[in-house]
Amino acid sequence: MKKYLILLVVAFIFSSCETTPKNNNPKYEANLATAKKYFELFKTEDIEAQKPLICPGVTFYSPFIGSEPAKFDGLIAGNKAWQDNFEDITYSESVWLPGTDSLGVFNGSVRTYGTWTAKFSQTGNVVSVNAYHYFDFNDAGQIHIQGDYFDATGVMAAAMKTSEE
Repeated sequence: MKKYLILLVVAFIFSSCETTPKNNNPKYEANLATAKKYFELFKTEDIEAQKPLICPGVTFYSPFIGSEPAKFDGLIAGNKAWQDNFEDITYSESVWLPGTDSLGVFNGSVRTYGTWTAKFSQTGNVVSVNAYHYFDFNDAGQIHIQGDYFDATGVMAAAMKTSEE
């Protein structure tokens, strides 16, 4: 009887475990393709091709300390500044994941972790930084909200460091 009771408890535990939910949001794959294309265009410094992927009312959260959220023009200017000052930009070791809303429901948003590497044009210093980015999309499949998390201030300090320091 004791064996049956233990077996019943073990069976109950395993049958009550919830499996990992599957992403059933139909927009995720299209949004993932948009986010990846956006990064590819960033690496190839094609600002004009990036613009249609971004919602005109976008809100962008910059990784710089003390920065305020920016809109379309601020996002484009920020991307251009990175591209004008760095070359050989790569994004590697990336992981792309579906995002969720505040209740944990897949909502079509995209998250990514990876490593940015680039050479600062003025000094030739190569910098590398781990980063996290998130993208929320509007109904047209454009990036509506973008947030970047990495040590942007540290990147600039390392990029501008001279051998005299």
